[in-house]
Amino acid sequence: MEEKELTAIANTEKGRSDRGKSKLLSPEPLRKKYMTELLNALAENKLSIADVTKMDRKKMKSLAEQGYIKLKHGRYEDARKIFEILTFIDNKNFFHHLALGGAYHKLKKFLDAVFQYTECLKYDPSNTNAMVNRGEIFFKHKNFKRAANDFKSAIEVDKVGRDLFANRARSLVIAIKRSLAKQKGMPAKLPESPGKRVKVAPLALLGKGKAKKK
Repeated sequence: MEEKELTAIANTEKGRSDRGKSKLLSPEPLRKKYMTELLNALAENKLSIADVTKMDRKKMKSLAEQGYIKLKHGRYEDARKIFEILTFIDNKNFFHHLALGGAYHKLKKFLDAVFQYTECLKYDPSNTNAMVNRGEIFFKHKNFKRAANDFKSAIEVDKVGRDLFANRARSLVIAIKRSLAKQKGMPAKLPESPGKRVKVAPLALLGKGKAKKK
């Protein structure tokens, strides 16, 4: 299904390109100035390819939803292909980077996953999902300092314990303390158990609505 979606998008954009070719190649000074400014904005990452070509946002969202379903059902390679395309044509969308990072993470392409989680945080700095997932990779590779920084950032976003990922970060901070203590041959000195926290559903990945209480 996703291949048909991509073909449809490509055909639509080709039609638009053909219709506007004479205008784009026009020697008029104003057209040259417009194209120069457009290309500069693209090069400076102020615009995405999707912005420049005016791609159909509904079709891209539908494709992203299909990719997310594949990711959730363990079809990581299929999800990777979809989100690699989406991050290329719509690189300013935080969710595309988050999902591609998740696919790479599952495929054990850890460096690629870290890069995509970092890109996600560039466009959505308070995304606890990306923070904790990136921190887990650092933790797995014994880079405890960077892991702790990511977990700390996630906890600071959610100081009251309502976010699923931030609460996972709290648990992982304890795991870091244990690992460091084990390396030093000393018993881990753990913090006191936090009070009861209200458990709520995590923020929807495809939107930024408020979390709902369970």
